[in-house]
Amino acid sequence: MKAMKKYYKYGAVITLIGIIGIGVYAVYWEFPKPMFEVYFFHLERGRAVFIRTPNGKTVLIDGGQNSQILREITAVTPFYKRRIDTVILTNSAPKNVGGLADIVKRYEVGKVIEPEMMGTSTALEAFETAWAVKGGVVKKVKKGDEFIIDGIKFRVLFPDLLFKYNKTSLPEMVLEIEYGETRLLLLGDVSKTIQKSLIAEIDKVNVVEYAHGGANSRVSPDLLEKINPDSIVNSKRDGRIYFSFK
Repeated sequence: MKAMKKYYKYGAVITLIGIIGIGVYAVYWEFPKPMFEVYFFHLERGRAVFIRTPNGKTVLIDGGQNSQILREITAVTPFYKRRIDTVILTNSAPKNVGGLADIVKRYEVGKVIEPEMMGTSTALEAFETAWAVKGGVVKKVKKGDEFIIDGIKFRVLFPDLLFKYNKTSLPEMVLEIEYGETRLLLLGDVSKTIQKSLIAEIDKVNVVEYAHGGANSRVSPDLLEKINPDSIVNSKRDGRIYFSFK
């Protein structure tokens, strides 16, 4: 009898500790400090940028090539959350869109935004099929368009419908993201020529991101001099990078 009482006592203590742990976990995720958070994930192939607004809205920009994106998002969100408010595609390259079919199958996605001009790929078709099954629609944007997500302004700097494209300069979405005095420039894989075309349209930024190896042949020194970034992120080379802004 004493052994049974001791067993129940230990069981009650363990249960109480579990309940407290779950409570602390929930409070941590449900009542965070109001910050603008940006994660640049380190993927084996491709790029993905994850944003959480001060009010807890989530934005995923690209999704890498495969299901690795699921593990990355799980690492920075509560295990019970199965919603991403906005998914943004920047181009049709399999290395950037391949993981998004898994995203829309596993998560509730609020809306999808993609460039008006974009190439084709089997990975893009797989994503569009998965998204269509959910009954989703796609918002198309182009150079000069702006949209606001929970107070965060997104300005589309590219693709330009009038730009003369070639094999090295392909259509891809370039975004300037503004929150208060903070500005981020997401250049992705755009060519040096495209970067130069943006010089007159953008000033000082806090963070600039490249999704390629960062070789001098791929980076416009003139643009870097103009924007004078505080931080340069190379999604292909760097590990997971996290920024938070009040």
